Amino acid sequence: MKEVDGIERTSSGIKGLDILLKGGFPKGSTVLVSGTPGSGKTILSLQFLVNGALEKNEKGVYISLEESVDRIKKYMNLTFGWPLEKLEKEGKLLFVKSDIYDFEKFKNLIENSVEKIGAERVVIDPITVISLFFERPLEIRRSLLELDKLLKKLNCTALLTCEIPEGSNSISSFGIEEFTSDGIILLSYSSGSPRGITIRKMRATDHDTDSHPFEIKSGKGIIVYPTEKLFR
Repeated sequence: MKEVDGIERTSSGIKGLDILLKGGFPKGSTVLVSGTPGSGKTILSLQFLVNGALEKNEKGVYISLEESVDRIKKYMNLTFGWPLEKLEKEGKLLFVKSDIYDFEKFKNLIENSVEKIGAERVVIDPITVISLFFERPLEIRRSLLELDKLLKKLNCTALLTCEIPEGSNSISSFGIEEFTSDGIILLSYSSGSPRGITIRKMRATDHDTDSHPFEIKSGKGIIVYPTEKLFR
């Protein structure tokens, strides 16, 4: 954990991204990672957990609301060589597949998982599924505010992934999430164009606001190029 401009920081674990964040995520912040399918949301969020465990000795919880955690661990190990099984056996990471569709029980699951290993980092992937708990936008917004409050009570820095449709100009699924998050990282990807990353919002800290290219490399994960700008 380091402090920049009087603010405690949590390293993103992504090469080049901390430069754009002026040192890392503000500790205890809740950050929305939005992007189209295949843009790298899950990879970025898992890299945040893996490098937190390996480089900063900070434990993390990954909660999947869609995909099998066994499938995710196998893919990430084959593609990037991340020792997810080893880190889980050592109690540094915890992977949870949630099939709960009751919001109070879901919050309890998060709290119990964090307390089980003393986690400082949390990923919920994807937060979009939370819409299945509720019928009205007002209820979704209230639930996201409650979730943010819980994560802050647990003193965790959290990434919530959010899928947006191809060709959409929106930055979230419901047009609500951006108002309940401390930060927004937008990932863009379309065939024939470089992948792009933009920090659209980050409370409590100065940050870069330009779009920058990034790559997903086998054996390494995401690499951001902070000195290059992406023009669309």
